[in-house]
Amino acid sequence: MLGDLIAVTGACILLFLVEATGQFVLTGVAAALLAGGCWWLASNYTKLWNLLFHANPIHHLFCGIAALATFVGALLFFALSHAKAAGEGFVDRWAASLQSNEGWKHATFQDARKTVWQLGQEPHDPSLWQDQSGGPTIPLTSPNTKFTIAKIYAKSAAQNFQRMHPFLSWMLSVRITEAEEAVSQDVQQYLSAAPPVIYPDSRAVAIVADYIKQELDQQTPKLVPRLRLILLLLFFAVQSVPFTLIGWAAYQDIQVRT
Repeated sequence: MLGDLIAVTGACILLFLVEATGQFVLTGVAAALLAGGCWWLASNYTKLWNLLFHANPIHHLFCGIAALATFVGALLFFALSHAKAAGEGFVDRWAASLQSNEGWKHATFQDARKTVWQLGQEPHDPSLWQDQSGGPTIPLTSPNTKFTIAKIYAKSAAQNFQRMHPFLSWMLSVRITEAEEAVSQDVQQYLSAAPPVIYPDSRAVAIVADYIKQELDQQTPKLVPRLRLILLLLFFAVQSVPFTLIGWAAYQDIQVRT
């Protein structure tokens, strides 16, 4: 989850730099000024109750952490306006990677083959479950078999996306049942025109990718505010550490002097 969050935010910053370089520079300057102000505040706010306290090098290290968090947070706050484009890029790369993933294709095919056998939708004649070269295949004598296979591929693809991009899936509320329904609708069109062959796994992946992109498009007005809220919560959580440590050091200094 954390790794996916870092990847998404990193992609937003990169897109911000590439697509709006001027704004990126201005935001960077403003973020640097805010970071400097944060450093000054962290090193001097203890004067409110301890005028004799002076920050040592370790305390200035804490101030640097607070300043860095301020710089990154301010830059990322504006970079998150590119979250939709970043998300679409992740979906496209995921779909291309999955369509060329032979391990996933083999595992999903075996799962589909086992499921169709267990459901009894096809005759349990071993000769029908092998191709001319003796390799495993799935007979397609029942019209429901294609639907079963397509749903298995859709479910497997959606689960793979959830596993590869847990944070993005959580933010977009990716639902496996809706992905399966999207593929089922496409299967109905495919059945009317296609010969009796297995529904292409690449087609199922593409449909799932389109479904995720639709979710991304529909939820963008909510996505950016959610991401910024998470950013603010993380920002205050990080800032609380150096400020608390410096404040505690100033409090301890009072006890030593008294």
